[in-house]
Amino acid sequence: MSFFQIAHLSDPHLPLAELPAPDEIRFKRLLSLLSWTLKRRHLHKAAPLARVMDDIRQAHPELIALTGDLTNLGLRSEFRRARQWLEEQSLPPTLLVPGNHDALIRENASGKAALWAEWLKTGTTFPSLLVKDHIALIGVNSAVPTAPFFASGRIGAAQAERLRALLARTGRAGLCRVVLIHHPPVENLVSRRKGLEDFRLFQTILREAGAELVLHGHSHRATHTCIPDTDIPVVGTTSASHSAGNPATAAGWNAIAVHPQAGHWSITVLRRELGADGMMRDGLIRNFTPHRLSRSIPL
Repeated sequence: MSFFQIAHLSDPHLPLAELPAPDEIRFKRLLSLLSWTLKRRHLHKAAPLARVMDDIRQAHPELIALTGDLTNLGLRSEFRRARQWLEEQSLPPTLLVPGNHDALIRENASGKAALWAEWLKTGTTFPSLLVKDHIALIGVNSAVPTAPFFASGRIGAAQAERLRALLARTGRAGLCRVVLIHHPPVENLVSRRKGLEDFRLFQTILREAGAELVLHGHSHRATHTCIPDTDIPVVGTTSASHSAGNPATAAGWNAIAVHPQAGHWSITVLRRELGADGMMRDGLIRNFTPHRLSRSIPL
């Protein structure tokens, strides 16, 4: 069996086309609007995002993993625009998990989720699941409304137990389990006010139930580490719409190749990044220790 490719992108922060409607005005939303006006609109651009999406389509991945923050203020109009953008991309099967900007304010969560149902693969109950061949994309929702000046996340005890059961079930089925979450589930990749509050709970679930790979966004940086006391890789990516110039934050995506071998998974992550000349090029390549399968699959 040849390798299976997953494209991982995150934090596109689609351009803000409309201001909040009168009934959508909240203090935290005004703070985020100020941040967009003064800073983020100069960093997150349509052109870098278009280059990233063209590059992904040219790679012909079998699955897309999208780890949140399509919006900036979590407005109804942004959810509708994001749906339109997703439809325009003509992507292969895609699993989306929401980001903190998508859950900025506690309002009409079910109505907004319905607009993205095709890509969320669930209603408002997570984790979600998308299976193709021997790959299971498992979506965890860490996006919860928070107080002003905070961008932290939380998975909660109920979702954690459902995640444990889903990881166990897909593991018994011999699937390669790729977990998607917006917030980094390890320490020191973002500040505490932006971090995953119950990251230790998440780590405990993965240590006990197992997984082959964790993908996240939120930090706007290309990073890799592991769940502590395991060999489970944790891989982040930059914003897919960030302007070029600084290689550490330039727009890009992760090309993930999963190679089923005799009794093992072998995972390779190739960083694709936008150069200052507007061209996409290869960045770092990471090869992760093969993972033992819970059952054999044909090669």
